[in-house]
Formats: sequence, structure tokens, C-alpha cells
Amino acid sequence: MKYRWFDCPGCQCHLAINTTETPEGISGSLRRWSVDRSINDGKLLRIPASEITPDGFTVTCLCGRTILVPARPDAVSAEREENMRVNLGE
Repeated sequence: MKYRWFDCPGCQCHLAINTTETPEGISGSLRRWSVDRSINDGKLLRIPASEITPDGFTVTCLCGRTILVPARPDAVSAEREENMRVNLGE
């Protein structure tokens, strides 16, 4: 699982995007909440492999704003990808 966090420039809400990659594409979820917690919602994500670029992929926030999600995640789950590991021995 890969995790990305940022704020939507449209609605100013906090976003959490959690994804898993397969040969077919990306699946996961987008969670949105406002600072005052009056907004708290989300949706499933399905991004076909054909829509993923080296820079990342785009999602649409629940407010309607299209956002580029960077390819590099902010964090990864315990099952890390080899190129995401920190090697303290070098």
C-alpha cells in the first residue's frame, strides 16, 4: 500500500490517497476531510495502467477539482518495494 497526503487546492480539504499497484493499474481510495471536520467523505479509485505516467496520475477530488498525484508516495506499508528501502549499511 502506498500513501500520499496533501491539501486540495479546490476545496482546501485534507486528502489521503491510499493505493495499490497491479499490472492492470492502480486501485485504492481517496479520503477527504475539512479542517473543522464538517466534511468527511471519500471514494474508491480505479486508475487504468494506460493513465499512469512517470510523473504520477490524476484523480478528481469530491469537490470536482482534478489533481495530479505524484508518482512517489509519502509512505509505503510494511511490504516495501525494493527501491523504497533505506539501506543504512552504505
